Amino acid sequence: MPCNGVEKVESKTKPERKDVNVLLPCWALAYFPLMILVGALFSIGDPFGKFYVFVFSGMALLVLTPAYAVITTILTIKRIKNGTNTIKITLFQLFPLVVYIFWLISVLTFGGSPV
Repeated sequence: MPCNGVEKVESKTKPERKDVNVLLPCWALAYFPLMILVGALFSIGDPFGKFYVFVFSGMALLVLTPAYAVITTILTIKRIKNGTNTIKITLFQLFPLVVYIFWLISVLTFGGSPV
């Protein structure tokens, strides 16, 4: 409750709730800690559990990386049409794509192994 008749001024550019433009990169980045946790859980019973999770997470990225790129492109086009696109949100959405590609290359080359 404001005192002395002074009202709290809200920013007009700040959204009232987080939308998919902000949540999508967060969900995308949550994939990696989730895979590390799953790998730790799988290694309890099977000595190769971490390796299986590593390989299958890389196979999942073969689908998830292009899907994330397409969804991000669609969201960026919508923001450009609405006039709400900023460099901050664009870079925030591109960062997980860079991480995805790094992880995918790491999996496809078996972490740089000469095998």
